[in-house]
Amino acid sequence: MSYNQIGILLGICAVLIILLTWKKIHNPYLKSLWKSGLLLFSLYATLLVLIEIRWHFISEFTSKFDTNGNGFVDLSEYSEEAIEAMNRRAYVANVRNYAPLTLAALSSIIGFSYLVSDVMVLRLQNKEFTK
Repeated sequence: MSYNQIGILLGICAVLIILLTWKKIHNPYLKSLWKSGLLLFSLYATLLVLIEIRWHFISEFTSKFDTNGNGFVDLSEYSEEAIEAMNRRAYVANVRNYAPLTLAALSSIIGFSYLVSDVMVLRLQNKEFTK
């Protein structure tokens, strides 16, 4: 099981837990925390799924150049297209290895900015309501 698949499972489980406990939260500030967590984990899982789908399509495309079926492209099977496809696969493999960490950071930044903006809106609404 790759790190991307573990991240996808983590994201899906976190989204399910957040959705199951959603009705029990009545404090508006905790609701904003739950909403930002829902955004964070759903964005994380969705982006990892897209990376996995892209990886499988590129792997299938590069496997078409292996004409003798031995698992890799031999010197007799080289062409400009095969070299380009293998380079793309190597690049995507590198991106795929770093994806869980970079997407965790990106999703956390987006989720935290949503949390801060939602809390600020709640505070402004409470100030207007008390006046």
